This record gives sequence, structure tokens and C-alpha cells, in this order.
Amino acid sequence: MVLVEADDAETIKAFQTKWQSIDVEIGSGNGHFLVEFAQRYPDIGFIGIEAKKKRCLKIQQKIKSRQIENILVFHGTAEVFLHDFIAVPIHALHVYFPDPWPKTKHRRRRFMKKDMLSELMQLLAPHGKLYFASDVFDYYLQVKILGILETGAMLSDDSIPDEAKGSLFCARTAAVGKKTNGIVLQKI
Repeated sequence: MVLVEADDAETIKAFQTKWQSIDVEIGSGNGHFLVEFAQRYPDIGFIGIEAKKKRCLKIQQKIKSRQIENILVFHGTAEVFLHDFIAVPIHALHVYFPDPWPKTKHRRRRFMKKDMLSELMQLLAPHGKLYFASDVFDYYLQVKILGILETGAMLSDDSIPDEAKGSLFCARTAAVGKKTNGIVLQKI
């Protein structure tokens, strides 16, 4: 089974324990990054988290058409998955182009806030990495500052993977002349 719901804890746990290394993408969208990256690294288990069912079904179609066996797609929110279903330390977390909530009064709704960043860093394995990219400079800057202030994290010289740059959101950003800003934080 490729696509799971929150009521299928057994499948989620079995998938995680099957792999020596787990990567998680939060907000997989239509699965461009997830599918390309998982094909490149067949020895790593990938979990894509997506709240929209239609997008989950698109990812599922891509996985089946390419016969990829190292991806599990979770239909639900990242908060639910991260609180209830993580059974092993995560090798890498990928967060690309989350909803930016650009208005000042809405920024409190952003996914990457101080408490969430702290929680994500705790879920990482030793030396694990958190990859983040946004086309909204303010959001990128917010995550960078939070990362610098986060105990147990340091900025990495790594860049976001090329597969993330080929995603639908990154392509849209480039098409309108906007720059994508990325940051990599490493757990220490």
C-alpha cells in the first residue's frame, strides 16, 4: 500500500522499521520532489505528508507508474503524523514552499515557527538535516534566524537538492522571476 490514512498505524510503523534510513517530506504537493528523490536513493525510505487528498492520489499514480517501492504517502497533516506516528529517528526532513502567510497579521499561521522547528530538530537522527526553501524572503529569513537560535542545530553548507528545484512551485517561482531561498540546518 502506497497511500495511508491516520487510521493505518500498523502500515506506517511497518514501513518505518523496514528502512535503515527515513526521509520525510512535509507538504509533498503533487510529488515532484518526492518521486524524483526517492528514485535517486532507492535504499532510503521516504514518507510524504500531504493534507490534500487529490494531491495524494497524484503522487500515488506517479509512484505506481514508476514502480517505486520506497515511498509511503500519508494523507493528513504534518502535526498529526509527527506527533502520533514517528517510530524511528529521521535522516532528513524536507519542507519546500510551505504556505507563506505573507501578511504580517497571518504569520502566526506559518508552519515553521520556533516550537515546530524545535520539535523537528528533536525528531532528527544525530547529524540529520532539515532542508527548507521558500520564494518568500521574509519566511526564509525567519527560518534562518530561528535555526541560528535553535539549541542543537547549526547552519550547514549544503544546499537544497536539485530535485526540489524541479518542483512545480519552484518552476512557478522562476517563471515569474522570483528567487528561491534555501537553508539547511543540521542537528548537532
